[in-house]
Amino acid sequence: MTNPDDLRSLVTDDEKETDFGVRERQASEVSDGRIFGMTAGERMILSVILFLAVSVMSVAILFMTNTIRLP
Repeated sequence: MTNPDDLRSLVTDDEKETDFGVRERQASEVSDGRIFGMTAGERMILSVILFLAVSVMSVAILFMTNTIRLP
């Protein structure tokens, strides 16, 4: 097992990598967490309403095609 201090001493200052592939972003490039101009809560409410609408339409189509019947 090698000593970590020995490994650090092998790397000189000019060989140390300081740029890890991450570029700095300007304030105008940073996202504010909005998708389609909506916040997370608004997207959740919209998805619940859409789910309920599709569910009701699907059940209505099943009733119209006599695939299911009320007892």
